[in-house]
Amino acid sequence: MSKVAKVFLIDDDKFVLKSTAKKFRPYDVEVHTFMDPSEALEALVELKPEIVFLDYNMPDLTGEDLIVKVSEVKLMNHCACYLLSGSDFDADETVKLRTLGFYDVFKKPLDVKSLEAVLEMQLGEIPLLEKKIKII
Repeated sequence: MSKVAKVFLIDDDKFVLKSTAKKFRPYDVEVHTFMDPSEALEALVELKPEIVFLDYNMPDLTGEDLIVKVSEVKLMNHCACYLLSGSDFDADETVKLRTLGFYDVFKKPLDVKSLEAVLEMQLGEIPLLEKKIKII
């Protein structure tokens, strides 16, 4: 049996966090949610997730600040970071964010097509949960 990939969702908005987490239900991944970016950074070091989606505008520590810290603790080889934002970024801003280490920038809410593209790119497949069918 293969190892289940870990996905971190980091957002200070509880509603957005819950609604984004629900989109992962059909997939065989372990989802961890965080409202506090500092707490998420500690967990990143300990758990080393394969994929991280984080909000851009958070109090105390922005998504941009957090990716710099991820880079400082040398986690970029272990995880792919994606930015989620309610804001629109122009092409220059997107290039700057990718230069900082984000694989891509997505507008909230995260859509299933983008989510599956990330899973396939980072994990080599879309890990769907197996449905167990009971035959009577």
